[in-house]
Amino acid sequence: MITARDLRNPDETCVRSAETPVDAARGTAAPGVGALPGRRPDEKPTGMLADRRVAVGAVGAVTQGMPPP
Repeated sequence: MITARDLRNPDETCVRSAETPVDAARGTAAPGVGALPGRRPDEKPTGMLADRRVAVGAVGAVTQGMPPP
């Protein structure tokens, strides 16, 4: 039986908790990447960050008067 481990990319890219929104946007901008796993400093997963969430967060910040990332 095929498992999720068999399907994952061995060159996994992830977003670290200390990275900026700009770093995350660069990671999700690669062709074929729609979401990246998030990791804490101890390498434990924290969730998924989708390209849509990065875009909505940036637009939301600008509409609230914050400078764009």
